[in-house]
Amino acid sequence: MFDIFPGSWMSNRVTIILPQLTIMKYVHVLLFVHVFLGTASSGLHAERNRTPNIILILADDFGYGDLSSYGHPNQEFGRIDELAQEGMKFTHWYSADVYCTPSRGALLTGRLPMRSGVIGGERVFFPNHFSGLSKSEITIAEALKTANYTTGIVGKWHLGINEFTSNDGNFLPHNHGFDYVGTILPFSLVWNSDDTKLHLPYPNPLMSFLYYNRTIVEQPIVTKHLTSKLVHDAKTFLHNHSQQENPFFLYFSLPQTHSSMFASERFNGSSKRGPYGDMVNEMHWAVGEVIDTLKLLEIDTDTLVLFLSDHGPHLEVCTEGGSAGKLRGGKGNFFEGGLRVPAIAWWKDKISPGTVSSRIISTMDIFPTLLDVAGITENFRQIFDGHSILNELIHRNGKSHDTLFFYCDDNIVAMRYKNYKIHFKTHKTVDDSPSFRKLNCPQGIPKENLYLDTAPFHSHSFSCKNMDDHSNKPLVYDIELDPFEQYPLPSLPDNVELFETLYPIIMDHIATLSPTTMLAHPNFRNSFVQPCCNPPYCHCHRHHKAPMCALKNV
Repeated sequence: MFDIFPGSWMSNRVTIILPQLTIMKYVHVLLFVHVFLGTASSGLHAERNRTPNIILILADDFGYGDLSSYGHPNQEFGRIDELAQEGMKFTHWYSADVYCTPSRGALLTGRLPMRSGVIGGERVFFPNHFSGLSKSEITIAEALKTANYTTGIVGKWHLGINEFTSNDGNFLPHNHGFDYVGTILPFSLVWNSDDTKLHLPYPNPLMSFLYYNRTIVEQPIVTKHLTSKLVHDAKTFLHNHSQQENPFFLYFSLPQTHSSMFASERFNGSSKRGPYGDMVNEMHWAVGEVIDTLKLLEIDTDTLVLFLSDHGPHLEVCTEGGSAGKLRGGKGNFFEGGLRVPAIAWWKDKISPGTVSSRIISTMDIFPTLLDVAGITENFRQIFDGHSILNELIHRNGKSHDTLFFYCDDNIVAMRYKNYKIHFKTHKTVDDSPSFRKLNCPQGIPKENLYLDTAPFHSHSFSCKNMDDHSNKPLVYDIELDPFEQYPLPSLPDNVELFETLYPIIMDHIATLSPTTMLAHPNFRNSFVQPCCNPPYCHCHRHHKAPMCALKNV
């Protein structure tokens, strides 16, 4: 039984029957549906000596309101803001999910997490998961390699690590199309990684480790050197591949601004906003180093740069949380603050400076867009959920999505339809009173890693079950008129016309679904795949440095 809307107004209309699936380690259901991506547009490639380079920069837990250029009143203006001035800023860019693993899986595959199976119970992959992004999925890196791109990754991965042993690395980036794998965080930089002694006496090494390629080099992570290592490896890749005949694709996935809070000595105390602002300032520097390297190598006009966040900000870490601006909600829930993210496109002499796009765009549009940029017309045998926005970037005449679906595991909990946002379920919230904050945020410093907006208690809970059900009377907002989702419109039975319009759209979407294994499920966790550099101690700091010519100012 596969009921997208259990107990809802839809259940009386239709129930989808699909084969029962036993959660097994090796079950991967392939989708054999042809999707024609179309030919490259606008005659762009005829004007170039070679296909453009591509850099995709992804921030972590970074909110719509966290940048000066997106309206934050206290955050210092920085290099990312300069990109917005020199390129295109997006105001209606949506992530595919509200947690790291599913949103990143959607970004790299161009597919809803529901299709690729990066869903289930825990919502994210933990270090002891013996599952990860299936190798049957085609990533952006793998697709671009068909056009002779050299591919590289530096930074956070969070799409699986080991499958059979503690060091086989079967789900790491080198098995998903990346030629160069520099310093990476296979898991994340979580609260348990805090090495400042402000929140924890010492970090938990089982939750804090750094890899170079497929080998652990730090356990736990030394955060004060983290950003400089990532920048060094990103610049290494650029220097070593800038003059090659083939174009390159670099996925630069930053750990900022995920808790725990950290910054190098250079940026500690640099922001009047406090530790969170310090992290943002260091991220500005990291992005600036990449842009300056492109200019130094004289390939800035040959390189498309995209910057965005994986989803909304972690709001509830007292004064150490992010900002969604005036948007409602944040990381972990499906209101606008959890889904709408800052996004910027920069391409010197191709994208007009200072432009703003209000098109409805999805992170899943990146995959077909980069294929369009690369001139790839191959038909991949998978269903994709995005479309190319290259015309929007170059000519400002791209198309918006009429409809976007948002899933919590295998249930549609919200959707965007034209100017409407419809919620079928919403996460429960807990006490957020002044007395609660006084108890849990003494002097603004969190006593623990709070998730107030995602569960009926203030602790880690990624459950899709603890939600308020609005299925029989969905919440409806006019997002253009009411972007802060404060004033719900009439729902059923009053707004029958809208839901009669939505019904066939939803049914057509459901018809494209196929059963899948929920890979981020507790049943896929076991200690035998836990990364550990020197069992049983799991503590090491190994020196490594990638070779590079002409590296300066790191």
